[in-house]
Amino acid sequence: MPNSIPSPIVVPAPAYTYPEFRALVGALVAERRTTGPDQSPGLVRYTQQNEAHLDRAYALPLLPELVAALTELARPEQWLVLGEAWCPDTAHVVPVLARLAEASAGNVRLHVLLRSEHPALMAAHQTNGGNSIPKLIRHERATGAHLGDWGPRPAAAQALAHQLHVDKELHTNIIITTMNAWYHADNGLAMHQELLELLS
Repeated sequence: MPNSIPSPIVVPAPAYTYPEFRALVGALVAERRTTGPDQSPGLVRYTQQNEAHLDRAYALPLLPELVAALTELARPEQWLVLGEAWCPDTAHVVPVLARLAEASAGNVRLHVLLRSEHPALMAAHQTNGGNSIPKLIRHERATGAHLGDWGPRPAAAQALAHQLHVDKELHTNIIITTMNAWYHADNGLAMHQELLELLS
């Protein structure tokens, strides 16, 4: 049997750099639309609200230890992040990942993929059997080797989300408002710490 030859990771199309994704969200808001096949008023409204979350998350300070770890990576990485414009967790998480990639001295490249456009990839990276987003998928850039996943949320946020969804009488708006408040209070720290543990 011939030896397999490692090959560089190929980013599946369509894919967006973070600036392209942010521009996409802005264009969708102007058109009163969102990503994916479901164009319900609720998802369009969440997309509009997510503009503020995207910009706030992008401005958060980065954990210096994590930035140092990324700049010292022995093997440059390609990060693929599955998300959607209407997803509040995507709006809180993806900008932080983008900032980390930008601060990595070229060691990390990041592309955002829409879950609705990559069902097979999403199916291969589920969380507890569900298509939860955002989902970070890490690959070694030179060989395409899979280095691991992270997401859809920091562990504390995941526990809170599970607790909220157990109460079937809670309206979706209350769940999202509560989760948004958690992200605002945390300021990205939990995600930074979990990513630092993954890298070390």
